[in-house]
Amino acid sequence: MQAIYIQRGEVIDYTPSVNIAAGQVVVQNGLVGIARTPIAANALGSLAVVGLFRVVKANLEINSGAALYWDADGNPYNGTAGTGCATTNASGNTFMGFGTAAAGATDETVNVRLFGVTVSATIHNALSAAIADPGDGEAIPVANSGHCALVTADAETRTLADPSYVGQQLLLCLDTDGGDCAITAASAINQTGNNTITLDDAGDTVLLAAVSVGDAAKWRVVANDGGTLSTV
Repeated sequence: MQAIYIQRGEVIDYTPSVNIAAGQVVVQNGLVGIARTPIAANALGSLAVVGLFRVVKANLEINSGAALYWDADGNPYNGTAGTGCATTNASGNTFMGFGTAAAGATDETVNVRLFGVTVSATIHNALSAAIADPGDGEAIPVANSGHCALVTADAETRTLADPSYVGQQLLLCLDTDGGDCAITAASAINQTGNNTITLDDAGDTVLLAAVSVGDAAKWRVVANDGGTLSTV
């Protein structure tokens, strides 16, 4: 016999070295659990690793179905800075589950369905995931893959940080043309060394994918329909 059934697995035994409060998120390597009741230091208790929980979140918009991660040092919106929160940013954080309802940037919590298994930070959104246009002069979010429909009221700019992980994809389109939109990336987006994309007509579209360059994730243009590439 190689295995013996123990229990369903929604809850696991846990003996902490410090006191754990009810509702506290506990990360063991890559497994996220939540204490449903207080657990005294060095006493046997339990953690829920499957279930639907309302979890404090960062100051960001979250779409229903988005992959969520626990940032142990994150800043919960309207909470105590550095005490941890749910985020869509996979980099350096632990996968915890999926959002079951949309949450606005200024909502304090998000509903999370704990996944119940150890998963490395490799679950990411598809291009179908909507990324909100940050507005003139702001940074386009790069936490996950997705599409961003840009809307301008005049000649406007956006900035674009390097991608969060290799394989990430970002689809940029000028949805409403009130003026040119110049997007300046943190580093070159092609072998020519261009770092700026200008979309000047509604429907202009650029698809970017993240590749490894010198062991760092960098954007590269995969397809370009109408965008002008330049160096600033």
